[in-house]
Amino acid sequence: MTTLRTFLAGAALCLTQLAGISQPDTVKIKEKALFFADSLIKADHYEFWDVYTALIPPSVLKYHGGKDGYIQHIKSIRPRSISDIDEDPPQLTVVNIMTENDLWQCVIRESRFIHKEDKKLHVTTYFVGESKDEGETWRLFDVGYNKVANIIYMMPEVFGDLPIPEHSILTEEQEVARAKPVFIPAGNVPKKKGEK
Repeated sequence: MTTLRTFLAGAALCLTQLAGISQPDTVKIKEKALFFADSLIKADHYEFWDVYTALIPPSVLKYHGGKDGYIQHIKSIRPRSISDIDEDPPQLTVVNIMTENDLWQCVIRESRFIHKEDKKLHVTTYFVGESKDEGETWRLFDVGYNKVANIIYMMPEVFGDLPIPEHSILTEEQEVARAKPVFIPAGNVPKKKGEK
């Protein structure tokens, strides 16, 4: 009986170890995605265009006519999000990560403040990324330099159920207005069609 218990305990331990091995470590995968997003931000900031384009999915470069076309596209849009003064580094957060058929995709939120024409602005943008090697390396692009509606054309493999928000650049007043809840007094609730 003792031998059977020992055998069963050993088998259970082996099964739990095997289950742990077969499960991907999403914490490490998220850390890697954040590392690559940070590298993309730094390459953009310092205008290291060769590094920047090496971190972009090839299909996104192709959509813009190749590496040079994408760089020109970035350079034409980039000035609107460059601060007039030195700022704190952005905050990065993985807001969604998914896997399907050995392909990993993620959405990373970048939040930072800039100053333009004596106004403080909050820039919120999102990076869409993909990894084809179980999260070891990532290729990402900034939604702020593109339109969410065009993502399916730039990255045809994007998961249909991967939520991708639009970027925004808001003043402090706009953020406060957006954050305030709208209250409708009970007597002024709009009636549904057909109600009297």
